[in-house]
Amino acid sequence: MLWYYTEGELTLKVDEEEHKFSLEELISSSSLYRERRRKVQIVFFSSLLLTGSLQLFGGGIPSDQDFYFYIGYFATPLIISGVLSFLSYLWLRLNKREVRAMDAILKKHFS
Repeated sequence: MLWYYTEGELTLKVDEEEHKFSLEELISSSSLYRERRRKVQIVFFSSLLLTGSLQLFGGGIPSDQDFYFYIGYFATPLIISGVLSFLSYLWLRLNKREVRAMDAILKKHFS
């Protein structure tokens, strides 16, 4: 495998076959990753805020409980937010099922 960059194009040579990719395409795939990451972070923090506020304002903090109860009590909104953000990540990733040609070539070559 050989690659080189000339005049705004990345050329990837695999098994005597050349594949050319534009710089704009590579930058757009990078910006899609950053945008998806920002959306997942927004989902995580907003669901954490929502579930935490519902838990605290709905029933308050219980008193006279075991230490492990409080660990679970405060970890529950984190777990719920983590699951929701993971599901939103999967939905965003599968919703825009744009497999880039370079990723497919590299996965095929290295596996």
